[in-house]
Amino acid sequence: MDGLDRRRLLGLLTGVGVAGMTGGLAGCSTAGTPSERSGVSIGLLVPATGANKEVGADLELGFKLYVDLHDGKLGGRPVRIEVEDEGETTKSGAAALENLYKAQVLAVVGVANPDLLPFVRDRVEEAKVPLLAAHASPAEMPSAPYIWRTSFLSDEPALAIAHYLRRRYGNGSGKVSLITTPGTAGTELMLGFTGVYGGGAQEPIVVKSGIKPTTAEYASYAGQIATKSPRAIFCNLPSAHIVKFMAALSDAGLKPGRDVEIYAPGAVAEGSALDDLGDGARGLFTAMHYSADLNNLANHTFSSLFQSKFQRSPTAFAVAAYDAAAVLDQALTLGGDATPSAQKVNTLLSNVGQVISPRGNWQFNQQRSPQQKWYLRKVEKDGPILSNVLISDLATLG
Repeated sequence: MDGLDRRRLLGLLTGVGVAGMTGGLAGCSTAGTPSERSGVSIGLLVPATGANKEVGADLELGFKLYVDLHDGKLGGRPVRIEVEDEGETTKSGAAALENLYKAQVLAVVGVANPDLLPFVRDRVEEAKVPLLAAHASPAEMPSAPYIWRTSFLSDEPALAIAHYLRRRYGNGSGKVSLITTPGTAGTELMLGFTGVYGGGAQEPIVVKSGIKPTTAEYASYAGQIATKSPRAIFCNLPSAHIVKFMAALSDAGLKPGRDVEIYAPGAVAEGSALDDLGDGARGLFTAMHYSADLNNLANHTFSSLFQSKFQRSPTAFAVAAYDAAAVLDQALTLGGDATPSAQKVNTLLSNVGQVISPRGNWQFNQQRSPQQKWYLRKVEKDGPILSNVLISDLATLG
């Protein structure tokens, strides 16, 4: 397996905590061995089209990589993976979810569009089939017994950065400017930041809808910020806009990296978005719950395998889907030889303990979201390649 010992890989990448190891030992008994167990069907709800298709591709790669490493099984049971195209609208996503229900899947993993979760929340609860959301989830969406999150809540990048800057600038005394695009996600991020940072956070600037990614379009906003002389800026802007905003700041006399530090949610520099940013984004700080250069044994092995298999660094999206497979593996293992049902799997998910993950160990909290570390990364050259270079821990959230 690409020069890596397979038994070592399984030991490192199994994602099994204490409960999972106990279940694994039980599978060695003479009655009901894993090879005799019936198969299960798992649905992947991921976009193959639209703006989130690259996120969807990584979700699919991460989930299937875990299954491949476990001989095509979860909990010792052969897995049939049903894939449906989420598309890019809530309507297309809801229709794809119905197709998975018709296929009688035991659980659903995926969802790249955060707006889809509140749209289908009631339907998920009615169907009583666990949904493991492996991308950003709306922070304000009420908790639901059948919806689990293996990635993060939408306001957590802001919370992580605000905690870090509050410590750095003496309990929030340093001025921080905020800028965002309009919409629910931007509102959640800005409220999250100001709620933690306090009085030093200036009133957020909301850019106009339909703004174009040009330096000229951002000139007036950069000028407003420059007059306030902030020590840092937290920006929620699309990846294609970040470099133009940074250039506009320089033109306004506030050079990023010299006069001010720029912080943003990690998704703006994740995967192919990092390549799209280019050298103009060097010095940009981002917050994410995963970095490909994390120094833990599970990540060393996972990252090496992913790069060997797919010729690129793994993303946080792939890790979240990989971990979704890991927790389903644990739940099915805990279920033993009994024929699994969707409702039983959902109950067993509550008993999954610590997940051994490339992102660092984490576990579900009472709201069915990860309690996990967040990391500060910096867009910088790592040799000849532009990378998200790990700087430090930010906070533990959840």
